Amino acid sequence: MVKLSEKKKKDFRRDKVLKHANKTEPEFPSFIAGLDTYSGSWDFQMAAHLLRRTTIGPSIEEINQSVTDGLEKTLEKLLDEKFINVDPPINYQDEDDPETPLGSTWINAEKRVDDFKRKNSYAAWRVGQILDKDKDISVRENMLLFWQNHFATEATVINDARYTYYMHENFRKNFLGDFKRLVKTVNIDPAMLTYLSGIYNVKDAPNENYARELFELFTVGKGPIDGEDSYTYYTESDILEASKILTGWRVQRNHVGEGREYFTLDRHDTSTKTFSEKFGNKSISSNGDKEHEDLIDLIFENDRVSEFICEKLYRWFVYYVINDEVKSKIIKPLAKTFRDNNYRVKPVLQQLFRSNHFYEMYIRGAVIKNPISFSLGFLRQFTMYGFDELDNFEKYYYWRARHINISDQGQNILDHPNVAGWPAYYQEPLFHEYWITSVTLPSRTTHIKYYLSNNGVRASQTDNNIRVKSKPLTLVQTFKNPHDIVDTVDKLCEWLLPVQSEISQDLKNDFVNIVVGDNPNIWEDEYNDYVNDPDDEKEESLNKKLRSLLKEICLMPEYYLS
Repeated sequence: MVKLSEKKKKDFRRDKVLKHANKTEPEFPSFIAGLDTYSGSWDFQMAAHLLRRTTIGPSIEEINQSVTDGLEKTLEKLLDEKFINVDPPINYQDEDDPETPLGSTWINAEKRVDDFKRKNSYAAWRVGQILDKDKDISVRENMLLFWQNHFATEATVINDARYTYYMHENFRKNFLGDFKRLVKTVNIDPAMLTYLSGIYNVKDAPNENYARELFELFTVGKGPIDGEDSYTYYTESDILEASKILTGWRVQRNHVGEGREYFTLDRHDTSTKTFSEKFGNKSISSNGDKEHEDLIDLIFENDRVSEFICEKLYRWFVYYVINDEVKSKIIKPLAKTFRDNNYRVKPVLQQLFRSNHFYEMYIRGAVIKNPISFSLGFLRQFTMYGFDELDNFEKYYYWRARHINISDQGQNILDHPNVAGWPAYYQEPLFHEYWITSVTLPSRTTHIKYYLSNNGVRASQTDNNIRVKSKPLTLVQTFKNPHDIVDTVDKLCEWLLPVQSEISQDLKNDFVNIVVGDNPNIWEDEYNDYVNDPDDEKEESLNKKLRSLLKEICLMPEYYLS
């Protein structure tokens, strides 16, 4: 088999790195489209773009179905709010857990002092939920990650996997719903109360941690300094008053099930809290356990809340640069839609995903995939055969190993770097380039090579012979002309590489040569021989050729893009 020359690969990748290594924000076209409904052709590339941005690792079948369905029906499926009950995470490795036997769930058990194995279980389970290909296409898992990043926590700091699980399940159930209601629930969520020290916030010693992040990260955002202790949308005095409102909430550690938070009036500041001119100098009177909701109602009187959240949604799903034109044509109209619909997220995403702007050329293939989209997306695209035969404990081991891999790439599902979330979504001017470093890039490369190895992937902690394996031939056989390697390469490139204008015919010819070498007929001959007289040896020979091809395609810079 022929491989791309190392010089050609290095030159190509060096050019791509230089091209995308923005140290200042890139310039936009002189004119960008607005939120008018997209009226162009609905073909494979457009459907692929929508599903790459909204789901994790869309399959060819899912993209083809979207082409058949059309944009509106695809959006109907993506934004379906129907809640699907799934079995909760189980104890798969802790034989010493006195509350939870192996194979049973721990979500309603008493707290485990040594909690890290439950956290491992939950991390593995979350990977399994993302990889589940039996679910209908949905933006749910992507939105769950969005909310986790918006209300960022660290499971290691919380030290109670039950809290993290229930917080995320709240996000899962309300992934497209009422944001205002969601903030009110987060105010007193046991995970957040623990993470940002709300349980220590009492009338005699107000703790400002959560109140500060409520303004700066969760609702209005921190604007430029416009005076002493003033940040455009709020002041230091507002933080103090908010922290007083939030006093008195605690968490019952040994409580079983949901509802572990509770309010103690004798720890609550019952004084009247008066806010700055940023909030019209309004006051909030003592209102017991409902007072924190009054605070959110006051904050949401500022239109800045809707704009701030729409900016974050835009950076998550569309592009990281928000200039004046984007603010005027995209963000402000979306924010109005948000307010007009009582802060429900679904109408905002409907308007965004059906807009002309979302499908503009410069938007497509313009952002680097996060590690979850890159690695778990890859595994959703390429079925690992043998997985269905694994028992529950082996599946959890396999999922946990995948979680370790994406964590090595810089995106731990349960432990954010800090309360601000992943830097790729807020840190100027690099934004998405934070995903690629001298540490994380080798991990991505290793991931591709490992999952496309001819030996398969270990799927058992105790038995190295229990493995799962990619069989790309099964996928290629669904193509219109699987016997034609040129057509097969075209189809794979169209599916896997979003920047089609960057893929020259010479490069595609190099991909073909990886399979055929000096014999241009070898693929067709071997494929037809296998079809006419199939056996395992012939099948594996074809799979090996395809794995070599896919390694080269998936190590291309374009595969890193969405």
